[in-house]
Amino acid sequence: MWLSSEQLTKLATALGGLPVLGCRPGSPAARAGIRYGDVVLAVNGVPTPDWATYVEARQQCALDMKVAIFRAGIELTLDLHFEASPAQDAASWLESLARSGDDDDHSDRPISKYAS
Repeated sequence: MWLSSEQLTKLATALGGLPVLGCRPGSPAARAGIRYGDVVLAVNGVPTPDWATYVEARQQCALDMKVAIFRAGIELTLDLHFEASPAQDAASWLESLARSGDDDDHSDRPISKYAS
């Protein structure tokens, strides 16, 4: 069953998690199988009811992350592996923006669409 982003957000809130509205192609999340419609329940064993908690839990391990998700009525745990730490990823992204001349700050895009 396909849920709209509004329905998915309501479901995630009811479950105490975060909605996945998409993943960057080729990202660690996409490679692990995380997709639109999933609800992130926990990261590294820490429940993720909000983005601040997600970020804090994500920082516990620089290169690996265990993510508990809710999908189609069941809970799954997926392992993600990162080639670089979040700080290295951010620095690389900023450097690539500076080189490309892309001055779009992407602030109008939902953060969950660009989940790691």
